[in-house]
Amino acid sequence: MTFPTVKLPTWTHTVTVLNKRAGRDSADYLDSWKKTVLRDCFWAGKQTRGQAGRMASSTEINEGASFLLRVPRSESYRPYQEWKGDMEGFTFSTGDYIILGEVAEEITPETVQAVVESLRPDAFEVQLFKDNTDGPLPHYRLEGV
Repeated sequence: MTFPTVKLPTWTHTVTVLNKRAGRDSADYLDSWKKTVLRDCFWAGKQTRGQAGRMASSTEINEGASFLLRVPRSESYRPYQEWKGDMEGFTFSTGDYIILGEVAEEITPETVQAVVESLRPDAFEVQLFKDNTDGPLPHYRLEGV
Protein backbone atom coordinates (compact mmCIF):
# COMPACT_ATOMS: atom_id res chain seq x y z
CA MET A 1 0.00 0.00 0.00
CA THR A 2 1.36 3.44 -0.90
CA PHE A 3 0.72 6.28 1.52
CA PRO A 4 0.45 9.89 0.35
CA THR A 5 3.33 12.12 1.45
CA VAL A 6 2.43 14.73 4.05
CA LYS A 7 4.23 18.03 3.40
CA LEU A 8 3.50 20.66 6.02
CA PRO A 9 5.55 23.84 6.54
CA THR A 10 6.45 22.89 10.13
CA TRP A 11 7.39 19.29 9.26
CA THR A 12 10.90 20.07 8.07
CA HIS A 13 13.19 18.19 10.42
CA THR A 14 15.39 15.18 9.85
CA VAL A 15 15.78 12.78 12.77
CA THR A 16 17.72 9.62 13.45
CA VAL A 17 15.87 6.79 15.18
CA LEU A 18 17.88 4.31 17.23
CA ASN A 19 15.70 1.22 17.60
CA LYS A 20 16.59 -1.34 20.24
CA ARG A 21 15.86 -5.03 19.88
CA ALA A 22 15.99 -6.49 23.37
CA GLY A 23 18.25 -9.49 23.90
CA ARG A 24 15.30 -11.60 25.02
CA ASP A 25 13.88 -11.18 21.49
CA SER A 26 16.99 -12.30 19.58
CA ALA A 27 18.59 -15.67 18.91
CA ASP A 28 21.90 -14.64 20.52
CA TYR A 29 20.23 -13.03 23.57
CA LEU A 30 22.17 -9.80 23.01
CA ASP A 31 20.68 -6.33 22.64
CA SER A 32 20.91 -4.98 19.08
CA TRP A 33 20.51 -1.45 17.76
CA LYS A 34 19.42 -0.23 14.34
CA LYS A 35 19.79 3.31 13.03
CA THR A 36 17.19 4.80 10.64
CA VAL A 37 17.09 8.35 9.25
CA LEU A 38 13.62 9.86 8.78
CA ARG A 39 12.85 13.13 6.99
CA ASP A 40 9.98 15.64 6.97
CA CYS A 41 9.20 15.26 10.68
CA PHE A 42 7.79 17.71 13.22
CA TRP A 43 10.15 18.30 16.19
CA ALA A 44 9.45 20.41 19.27
CA GLY A 45 11.42 20.67 22.48
CA LYS A 46 10.98 22.73 25.60
CA GLN A 47 13.00 23.32 28.71
CA THR A 48 11.42 22.15 31.94
CA ARG A 49 12.14 23.27 35.47
CA GLY A 50 10.56 22.08 38.66
CA GLN A 51 11.05 21.66 42.34
CA ALA A 52 12.64 18.37 43.36
CA GLY A 53 10.87 16.13 45.81
CA ARG A 54 7.43 16.41 47.30
CA MET A 55 8.25 18.76 50.13
CA ALA A 56 7.33 22.39 49.55
CA SER A 57 10.43 23.43 51.50
CA SER A 58 12.79 21.58 49.13
CA THR A 59 15.47 23.83 47.67
CA GLU A 60 16.54 21.47 44.89
CA ILE A 61 15.50 22.37 41.37
CA ASN A 62 15.34 19.82 38.54
CA GLU A 63 16.00 21.13 35.05
CA GLY A 64 15.62 19.23 31.84
CA ALA A 65 13.87 19.11 28.52
CA SER A 66 10.87 17.38 27.07
CA PHE A 67 10.34 16.60 23.41
CA LEU A 68 7.56 15.89 20.95
CA LEU A 69 8.15 14.23 17.59
CA ARG A 70 5.60 13.54 14.88
CA VAL A 71 6.59 11.28 11.98
CA PRO A 72 4.46 10.95 8.84
CA ARG A 73 2.97 7.50 8.22
CA SER A 74 5.42 5.28 6.38
CA GLU A 75 5.35 1.94 4.57
CA SER A 76 8.64 1.12 6.34
CA TYR A 77 7.11 1.31 9.84
CA ARG A 78 6.37 -2.03 11.55
CA PRO A 79 5.08 -2.68 15.07
CA TYR A 80 7.83 -4.01 17.35
CA GLN A 81 6.38 -7.54 17.48
CA GLU A 82 6.74 -7.78 13.68
CA TRP A 83 10.01 -5.81 13.43
CA LYS A 84 11.99 -7.75 16.06
CA GLY A 85 12.29 -10.88 13.90
CA ASP A 86 14.27 -9.40 11.02
CA MET A 87 14.73 -5.71 11.99
CA GLU A 88 13.54 -4.62 8.53
CA GLY A 89 12.24 -1.05 8.31
CA PHE A 90 11.82 0.75 11.61
CA THR A 91 9.63 0.67 14.69
CA PHE A 92 8.94 2.83 17.74
CA SER A 93 9.14 1.56 21.32
CA THR A 94 9.77 3.01 24.73
CA GLY A 95 13.50 2.96 25.34
CA ASP A 96 14.38 3.83 21.73
CA TYR A 97 16.31 7.06 21.13
CA ILE A 98 15.48 9.92 18.79
CA ILE A 99 18.18 12.37 17.72
CA LEU A 100 17.62 15.61 15.83
CA GLY A 101 19.56 15.47 12.57
CA GLU A 102 21.38 12.71 10.76
CA VAL A 103 23.83 10.68 12.85
CA ALA A 104 26.93 9.51 11.00
CA GLU A 105 28.37 7.34 13.77
CA GLU A 106 27.95 3.58 13.74
CA ILE A 107 25.66 2.46 16.56
CA THR A 108 26.50 -0.62 18.62
CA PRO A 109 25.47 -1.73 22.12
CA GLU A 110 28.86 -0.41 23.29
CA THR A 111 28.54 3.05 21.65
CA VAL A 112 24.84 3.92 21.83
CA GLN A 113 24.92 5.68 25.22
CA ALA A 114 28.02 7.72 24.36
CA VAL A 115 26.54 8.83 21.04
CA VAL A 116 23.23 9.87 22.62
CA GLU A 117 24.93 11.73 25.48
CA SER A 118 27.27 13.55 23.09
CA LEU A 119 24.31 14.85 21.08
CA ARG A 120 22.18 16.12 23.96
CA PRO A 121 20.19 18.38 24.18
CA ASP A 122 19.09 17.30 20.69
CA ALA A 123 18.35 13.71 21.69
CA PHE A 124 15.70 12.02 23.81
CA GLU A 125 14.59 8.63 25.02
CA VAL A 126 11.10 7.61 23.91
CA GLN A 127 8.73 7.39 26.86
CA LEU A 128 5.40 7.52 25.03
CA PHE A 129 4.41 6.33 21.56
CA LYS A 130 1.03 6.64 19.88
CA ASP A 131 0.01 5.46 16.42
CA ASN A 132 -2.18 8.25 15.01
CA THR A 133 -2.31 6.89 11.47
CA ASP A 134 -6.10 6.54 11.44
CA GLY A 135 -6.80 10.27 11.80
CA PRO A 136 -7.01 13.16 9.36
CA LEU A 137 -3.23 13.75 9.52
CA PRO A 138 -1.76 10.23 9.65
CA HIS A 139 1.39 10.16 11.78
CA TYR A 140 3.24 8.55 14.68
CA ARG A 141 3.56 10.63 17.86
CA LEU A 142 6.48 10.23 20.26
CA GLU A 143 7.26 12.01 23.50
CA GLY A 144 10.26 11.78 25.76
CA VAL A 145 12.93 13.44 27.85
